[in-house]
Amino acid sequence: CQIIIMGKYKILIATHPFAKTGRKTLELLEATGWDLKFNPFGRRLKLGDIEEIIDDVDAIIAGTEPYPAEILKKSKVKVISRVGIGLDNVPLKECKELGMQVTYTPDAPSQGVAELTVGNIINLARHVLPSDRSVREGAWNRLMGLLVSDMTIGIVGVGRIGKIVIELLQSFKPNLLVCDIDQDLEFGKRYNLKWCDKEEIFERSDIVSLHIPGSARNHQYLDRSTISKMKTGAAVINTSRGMVVDEKALYDALVQKHLSGAALDVFVHEPYEGPLQ
Repeated sequence: CQIIIMGKYKILIATHPFAKTGRKTLELLEATGWDLKFNPFGRRLKLGDIEEIIDDVDAIIAGTEPYPAEILKKSKVKVISRVGIGLDNVPLKECKELGMQVTYTPDAPSQGVAELTVGNIINLARHVLPSDRSVREGAWNRLMGLLVSDMTIGIVGVGRIGKIVIELLQSFKPNLLVCDIDQDLEFGKRYNLKWCDKEEIFERSDIVSLHIPGSARNHQYLDRSTISKMKTGAAVINTSRGMVVDEKALYDALVQKHLSGAALDVFVHEPYEGPLQ
């Protein structure tokens, strides 16, 4: 590709896993001759880190860390490029008023997140993790799982990732229930999906997988009341945003053995420190 050098800018690579699996993206940036500044903490940035670390940068390659409007207003940032899906951590209205460009890469992580979801479905169905722990602890507990084909799996959010999850699950032939405020009826017909409301999908599913954006509308979408409607022994997967789950209510449901398991890739506060560990 052709690299056009337009001046000397300083770019903050705030998302710490950037280029960890390959140097191609980093080499493209290095070839511009721009100054690169790296996240010095080796973890997701916390709110208290943001103001100090963006004080001298022109652009940010951002992860899911928060960018409050009041901090951005005091900066000289011109561009925020969000790696991944969702812009709930960036104040779009204020950025527009400040003349900041905001971009994102919605397709980049979709396949990986979908495959992680399917891996977690198999893990929860066949008790892979607890069986591994049992053997390592010197026990020999034979944990009987379920065939994915015998399960009812609920997919909440049939967007980019939800659709890939559904496609990946086709060879397992589970009973799929789906829920979305904007139903893609053509896609649903292609895969013989049953569209449900929120109450039905949680009442009937053996596993519910959440693929919804972080927003005020979805704050604690999975709350104590919703969990109480789930079948005893059901499980939940969240690879979307931490704030869509009431973590305390989920913890209580697991301790009380109302739910058999949960697979969480995101938390309200990260790095996570809490009883779900």
